[in-house]
Amino acid sequence: MPAPSRHFACTQCGKCCDRAPEVELGEAAALADVFIWQLLFRLYSLPRSVADFPAEGAPRKQAAAQFFESRELLDTFAAHTSHAKAMVDGKPQQRTFYLTISALAFDPLGAGCPALSGPLCSIHPRRPLTCRSVPLHYSRGLGLAAEELDRFTAIPGFACATGAEAPLVLEGGKVADPHIAAARADAAAQAERDGPWKAALVKAMKRGDPRMPSLAQVEQAAARGALTASMNGAWEIAIEVGLVAADLVEDLKRHQHAALDRMSASPEMTLAAAQAIAEQRRLLA
Repeated sequence: MPAPSRHFACTQCGKCCDRAPEVELGEAAALADVFIWQLLFRLYSLPRSVADFPAEGAPRKQAAAQFFESRELLDTFAAHTSHAKAMVDGKPQQRTFYLTISALAFDPLGAGCPALSGPLCSIHPRRPLTCRSVPLHYSRGLGLAAEELDRFTAIPGFACATGAEAPLVLEGGKVADPHIAAARADAAAQAERDGPWKAALVKAMKRGDPRMPSLAQVEQAAARGALTASMNGAWEIAIEVGLVAADLVEDLKRHQHAALDRMSASPEMTLAAAQAIAEQRRLLA
């Protein structure tokens, strides 16, 4: 069976900008004047053996390719890996656990991406790599890209162009759009540059630094999805290990306070959102 191909073009409907963006740590500084950042900790896992990877109806060869692609992507973006036995379908299985650390934009109003102006992105030339790689996000493999793209474009309200008149975005199972391909490559390169910073954060987690959650806390939160913490602690640790200058972090904090001021002026402000903003101010102090 030939590898699938798909057409895609953005029609600027703004529907996929329905949430705050998640970016690699190194991207957060460049957008500190737009978004208020939090650290985001997620835990993923894969079986140690390809034989234990669920095929889900796919041919074994195809499932194996998906396994190795998933492992390669997790190795690229993970801040820490560990091995442990876990119960899967009632049976013990050796698995590899991958901790990822990224930056998530603070969104107490739940009103979608704060950079959205009507249906359009107000920072389009500066938009994060997570946005530049839509609809083939850099953290996801290409083995199931066609199926994932079909689900993405079929979401009610989305007005993506997917007919033959739209450019090829996926051809022969590979990224055909050069801009998306470049965004995916840039994200992997950013993750590599962030490696020393992420390693410093993991060390802080292991030694019980109060500015970071513990690995055990991240594991406990994994069942619910993810865990957040103050970005301020990550910037302070970056200063301490010599990765960034203190005056730069002070500039970043000023940008963050200004962004909180703008958010506080929203006519859609609620009591809960105001309290969340006040807590963010406290953490930035």
